[in-house]
Amino acid sequence: MKLAENGWGALMAWAAGEDNLRRHPSSDAGRTVTGYTEGAGERTPFEEPFTSADRQGVDDDFDMYLREADLPPRPRGYVWMIRVPDSHASPETFLEDVDAAVLRAADGTVDPKHLRPIFAAVLRDFYSKGN
Repeated sequence: MKLAENGWGALMAWAAGEDNLRRHPSSDAGRTVTGYTEGAGERTPFEEPFTSADRQGVDDDFDMYLREADLPPRPRGYVWMIRVPDSHASPETFLEDVDAAVLRAADGTVDPKHLRPIFAAVLRDFYSKGN
């Protein structure tokens, strides 16, 4: 299952460990950025190509989040996939269950340094239960 392209997904990948990860080269070809600008009380929507500067910003955000968790940056240029244990009915259910378990254990904390051992414990538990 493809991991979310954000700090949460990067921390989940670290906690899952190399045996439970795969990666393949990423491509931003055809990707777009959407949003809106505001001016004179009006919102104007826009859509533009996802640029190399956009990619640099996304990757820098990953690295910053991992640094806040006292972890090294991840290699750039890849899509990261996590192995789903056989005990889960679907990849989506697995990610939902991991998210729910982390949020319960986190008890409101959002600090990556505090989330790091929680992710590690949750994923260790999931993988120990179901191949």
